[in-house]
Amino acid sequence: MGDSLIFIGNKKNGLLPFGIHLREENTFTAVSSVNNGDSVTWNGSTNSIELPGVTISIEKGKSFKNQLTTLKSDTIFKDSLERFCLQLIEIEDRTGLDISLKEFLKKYYASDEQNWLGAESYLIMLMEAAESRDEGLIEKVLRYFLGRGQGLTPSGDDMIVGLLAFDAVSHFLSASFYEKVSELIEGESITTDVAREYLRYALKQEFSSTVSNMVNALADGDATNFEKVFHDLIGVGHSSGLDTILGILLGMLTFKKLK
Repeated sequence: MGDSLIFIGNKKNGLLPFGIHLREENTFTAVSSVNNGDSVTWNGSTNSIELPGVTISIEKGKSFKNQLTTLKSDTIFKDSLERFCLQLIEIEDRTGLDISLKEFLKKYYASDEQNWLGAESYLIMLMEAAESRDEGLIEKVLRYFLGRGQGLTPSGDDMIVGLLAFDAVSHFLSASFYEKVSELIEGESITTDVAREYLRYALKQEFSSTVSNMVNALADGDATNFEKVFHDLIGVGHSSGLDTILGILLGMLTFKKLK
């Protein structure tokens, strides 16, 4: 709609900040009635989205907002980071950028100095950029990750969303970082339309419910719900959930370093 996207569909990947979520049977009806290239109009008098084969009314819909909490204390952060890392070292899958979370953590916490290579060296650079106000460094590392990887939301973009999500509950990123992300996604065709929309909302600190639930559990130390929200996020997309989790981890490690 205009320059923005609206997602219409089920809740398989959680509630999206730019989503209109339908019941499963209505999603099936809508999808089977829509053709690529159909014109879409908004009817303000009936509060409906109109396509040639289907009309979707939001007249009786319920609005929602995925609320975020704030990191409660240093003790909770320490416990949450430990719990998070213990979950991550159980994961055998690799991220969309072919990074093993288990191997990365092992190297990161090893006592000897590491010789970081390839994509991993850019993860370390991203952590440096996250605590910096050096616009040149921030731009270099963002240009590496934005648009990198396969899918509707490339892996690098999902990772940046995860980093921004942990910042939304802990507030450690500089204004320069936010400004540079915005400048790149709005000023250039650096990534996909879908990834741009997720990043636009992430810059306003609005995320899907799967991401919000994960960072909220980390921020308030909710151990009872932790495994569920962790696996809910891991299950999103082909590798989107895992890529987002890597971004959250980088945010937590940067926050720890700053502390």
